[in-house]
Order: sequence, then structure tokens, then C-alpha cells
Amino acid sequence: MAAANFVQRMNPDVQLLPIDRRLDRGNVARLLEGVDVVVDGCDNFATRLIVADAALAAHVPLVSAAVGQFEGQLAVYRGWEPGKPCYRCLVGSDPDRPDVSCADQGVLGALTGVIGSLAAIEAVRQLVPFGEDSAGKLLLVDALAFRFRTIALPKDAGCPCAD
Repeated sequence: MAAANFVQRMNPDVQLLPIDRRLDRGNVARLLEGVDVVVDGCDNFATRLIVADAALAAHVPLVSAAVGQFEGQLAVYRGWEPGKPCYRCLVGSDPDRPDVSCADQGVLGALTGVIGSLAAIEAVRQLVPFGEDSAGKLLLVDALAFRFRTIALPKDAGCPCAD
């Protein structure tokens, strides 16, 4: 609620609907009704897959941001469009690695701000297109090597979204 109140004070023209409940397969479709873009910064793959599948089913662009230790990644998914991948085209069906977590390995705090800011830019780009379309590309950030690189992210012909 504090974040919603802050945003409302900053810009009273913004409409906010804070939701104080855990997202799951049973409520995700309802939570995405009327949404124009989804920005995912979840901290676990189970929730990421729920969000990604729901965004794909609803034909809502998904801006997916992730960080781990000194690395970050950002992508926009619109898997219902010809030639565009969905999140599962990248990670498959079970990407979770139980022995690897941010809690165990840590995350460079400033990197979350960088990736979050870039995700905000991509969310705006999905609402008001400008510049080059970022769907189908994966931005990789390596804070140790001071390197940003972008790679093409093809649609996986074996992915269920390719049907």
C-alpha cells in the first residue's frame, strides 16, 4: 500500500489497484484482465511460469526481468505473434534449480535497479512503441565484465506456444 500511496501522490492521474494476495494459477487470469503489459520481476521460476503462461494466453506483452549475483537479463515476450518467442521458448518447462537461489548466492543490489529501470523502459515501449522492437531479443548484463550484449531469441519449434 505504501508504494501505491506514493505513486498516487506523485501522479494523481495514475489509477492504481493494489492487490494484497499471492498470485497463483487459480487467480492469475483474473488478475491480468484489462492489463496492457505485464512486468515480471518474480523471485522464483514457479511464479514466473504462471505469469508467463497467463500473459501468453491473454496475448499481453510480458517484460521479464531477472538478476542473479552479478548478472541480469531482460526480454520482451509476445509468443502469440508469428516468429516471436514466449518465455518457455527460453527456459522450457522446468527451469528451477533448487540448489541455486538469490538468498544463497546474493545479488548485487545496484544491478536490480539497472535491470528494473530497463524493464520500465520496455514496458513503456510496449504501450507506446518507439525505436526498435525488442521482442525476440534477450539483453544480457554482466556486471563483472562491464558488458551488455543482446542476442536473438528464436521461437522454439518444439515449444507448446508454437502450436
